[in-house]
Amino acid sequence: MATGFFGWFRGKRPDGEIDCTELKERCSEYVEQQMEAAQVVRFEKHMDDCPDCGTFVKTFRATVMTMRFLPRRTPSPDLKQRIRDRIASERDQ
Repeated sequence: MATGFFGWFRGKRPDGEIDCTELKERCSEYVEQQMEAAQVVRFEKHMDDCPDCGTFVKTFRATVMTMRFLPRRTPSPDLKQRIRDRIASERDQ
Protein backbone atom coordinates (compact mmCIF):
# COMPACT_ATOMS: atom_id res chain seq x y z
CA MET A 1 0.00 0.00 0.00
CA ALA A 2 0.93 3.63 -0.31
CA THR A 3 3.04 5.26 2.36
CA GLY A 4 0.71 7.79 3.94
CA PHE A 5 -1.66 10.20 2.26
CA PHE A 6 0.98 12.07 0.30
CA GLY A 7 2.57 8.80 -0.84
CA TRP A 8 -0.80 7.77 -2.22
CA PHE A 9 -1.34 11.19 -3.75
CA ARG A 10 1.93 10.95 -5.71
CA GLY A 11 1.32 7.30 -6.63
CA LYS A 12 4.35 6.18 -4.59
CA ARG A 13 4.67 2.76 -3.03
CA PRO A 14 6.95 1.35 -0.32
CA ASP A 15 10.45 0.22 -1.34
CA GLY A 16 10.43 -2.82 -3.59
CA GLU A 17 7.03 -2.07 -5.09
CA ILE A 18 6.35 -0.35 -8.39
CA ASP A 19 4.52 3.00 -8.38
CA CYS A 20 2.07 4.43 -10.92
CA THR A 21 4.73 6.51 -12.67
CA GLU A 22 7.08 3.57 -13.15
CA LEU A 23 4.21 1.40 -14.36
CA LYS A 24 3.32 3.90 -17.08
CA GLU A 25 6.97 4.34 -18.07
CA ARG A 26 7.48 0.57 -18.40
CA CYS A 27 4.09 -0.39 -19.81
CA SER A 28 5.43 -1.01 -23.31
CA GLU A 29 8.11 -3.31 -21.94
CA TYR A 30 5.43 -5.30 -20.11
CA VAL A 31 3.01 -5.51 -23.05
CA GLU A 32 5.82 -6.55 -25.41
CA GLN A 33 6.86 -9.25 -22.89
CA GLN A 34 10.38 -7.85 -22.58
CA MET A 35 10.34 -7.52 -18.80
CA GLU A 36 12.26 -9.77 -16.40
CA ALA A 37 10.13 -12.23 -14.42
CA ALA A 38 10.77 -10.49 -11.07
CA GLN A 39 9.67 -7.18 -12.56
CA VAL A 40 6.54 -8.79 -14.03
CA VAL A 41 5.54 -9.91 -10.53
CA ARG A 42 5.95 -6.35 -9.18
CA PHE A 43 4.13 -4.92 -12.18
CA GLU A 44 1.16 -7.29 -11.87
CA LYS A 45 0.95 -6.80 -8.11
CA HIS A 46 0.64 -3.06 -8.65
CA MET A 47 -2.09 -3.60 -11.24
CA ASP A 48 -3.97 -5.81 -8.75
CA ASP A 49 -3.70 -3.08 -6.10
CA CYS A 50 -4.38 -0.12 -8.40
CA PRO A 51 -7.48 -0.38 -10.62
CA ASP A 52 -6.56 2.79 -12.52
CA CYS A 53 -3.22 1.31 -13.59
CA GLY A 54 -4.89 -1.99 -14.46
CA THR A 55 -7.24 -0.11 -16.75
CA PHE A 56 -4.33 1.87 -18.20
CA VAL A 57 -2.43 -1.31 -19.10
CA LYS A 58 -5.52 -2.97 -20.63
CA THR A 59 -6.18 0.10 -22.75
CA PHE A 60 -2.52 0.37 -23.76
CA ARG A 61 -2.41 -3.32 -24.73
CA ALA A 62 -5.62 -2.99 -26.79
CA THR A 63 -4.20 0.05 -28.56
CA VAL A 64 -0.94 -1.75 -29.40
CA MET A 65 -2.82 -4.79 -30.71
CA THR A 66 -5.10 -2.61 -32.81
CA MET A 67 -2.16 -0.72 -34.27
CA ARG A 68 -0.49 -3.99 -35.30
CA PHE A 69 -3.40 -4.84 -37.56
CA LEU A 70 -3.80 -1.48 -39.25
CA PRO A 71 -2.55 -1.31 -42.81
CA ARG A 72 0.80 0.39 -43.23
CA ARG A 73 0.66 3.53 -45.28
CA THR A 74 3.54 5.14 -47.09
CA PRO A 75 3.61 8.91 -46.75
CA SER A 76 3.69 11.00 -49.89
CA PRO A 77 7.20 11.95 -51.05
CA ASP A 78 6.63 15.64 -50.28
CA LEU A 79 5.35 15.11 -46.72
CA LYS A 80 8.57 16.21 -44.97
CA GLN A 81 8.70 19.42 -46.95
CA ARG A 82 5.02 20.19 -46.31
CA ILE A 83 5.60 19.69 -42.57
CA ARG A 84 8.64 21.98 -42.63
CA ASP A 85 6.69 24.60 -44.56
CA ARG A 86 3.81 24.42 -42.09
CA ILE A 87 6.11 24.77 -39.10
CA ALA A 88 7.82 27.76 -40.70
CA SER A 89 4.48 29.45 -41.44
CA GLU A 90 3.26 28.86 -37.86
CA ARG A 91 6.51 30.24 -36.46
CA ASP A 92 6.22 33.37 -38.60
CA GLN A 93 2.71 34.21 -37.35
